[in-house]
Amino acid sequence: MHNETIKVLVPRLPNAAALQPYLARIDAAGIYSNYGPLSREFSTRLAQLAGAPYVTLTSNGTSAIELALRARALPGRRYCLMPAYTFIASAHAVCNAGLTPMLLDVSQETLTLTPQIAEAALSNLDEAPAAVLVISAFGAPPDQAAWAEFEARTGIPVVFDAAAAATALHGVGKQPVCVSLHATKVLGIGEGGAIFSSDENLVQRTTAMTGFGFVGAERVSAIRGGNYRISEYAAAVGLAVLGGLPARLATLSSITAAYQARLQGKAVRLQSGVGDEWVTMTLNVIVPAEALQVTIEKLDAAKIEWRRWWGPGCHRHPAFADVPRGDLSNTEAIAPRVIGLPFHDRLSEQDLDRITRCLP
Repeated sequence: MHNETIKVLVPRLPNAAALQPYLARIDAAGIYSNYGPLSREFSTRLAQLAGAPYVTLTSNGTSAIELALRARALPGRRYCLMPAYTFIASAHAVCNAGLTPMLLDVSQETLTLTPQIAEAALSNLDEAPAAVLVISAFGAPPDQAAWAEFEARTGIPVVFDAAAAATALHGVGKQPVCVSLHATKVLGIGEGGAIFSSDENLVQRTTAMTGFGFVGAERVSAIRGGNYRISEYAAAVGLAVLGGLPARLATLSSITAAYQARLQGKAVRLQSGVGDEWVTMTLNVIVPAEALQVTIEKLDAAKIEWRRWWGPGCHRHPAFADVPRGDLSNTEAIAPRVIGLPFHDRLSEQDLDRITRCLP
């Protein structure tokens, strides 16, 4: 009989000792927000990590998507194509940008909207869309090259919601890549987000939008924006996180490898590339349909927490029940089978054995 529940996720941010040098710098400078010195340093180092020429820091990942869509969406159009299978924040961001989500299906292999699915949907629309929001699945890097070709062919602007993929990016192009810096992410600072792009004008615009649309030294609002900045304290956490990032990535890679070894010969599968090309904070297995119910029952009986991190799809949430959608057959088939397993640095070898014994 197992007495202790195995937690599905245990976020870990820098402790007080790691933050102290950065807090001392804040005290010395007397600057607490409004693009202060720590914020600027964090921006520079974050852009270098992602291989991006330019970056806008935002208060959270949802606001990053909203601002990128506001900057890129074609005026006079209503729809934003996006996958139904994603965390609900993506749909909220689309609406906050003044657009209507048009929910499309995903590939059961990659769990993502593909250019082929999006292009096939265009002929069924009564008007051309304003943009496409492409979701990166659980920290996997998006296929930037394929979507750049899609935009070149169709003229429809693309924005990437790569919420959990900040540490998986290897170079960023013109199409903005939005990430979350929430505490549950590999590079988590508590709350925060970022927009990466090689388009300097775009990033200048989105950065101005984070500070009431002020452009240049004059406090004149040139474009509509809001207050989407991070404080110097959030930047302090970010700088401390970057300092410990290599060790963190190594730990997560090690845990992933331990799972991979135990899953050899089992019917469940992991996402392609996880542990080898990228790591995440929410490790998922895709369970065969015929084994789903018994797998869930075994996990529950063994007191192992699990999650459907993205739920059944945006179309299943009451707030988005009335938005237009295409055929969602793949989403309906795959969403229930994507099960998030415990994944954090407090798991023992015995915990991993206990978890994987429940899997087919």
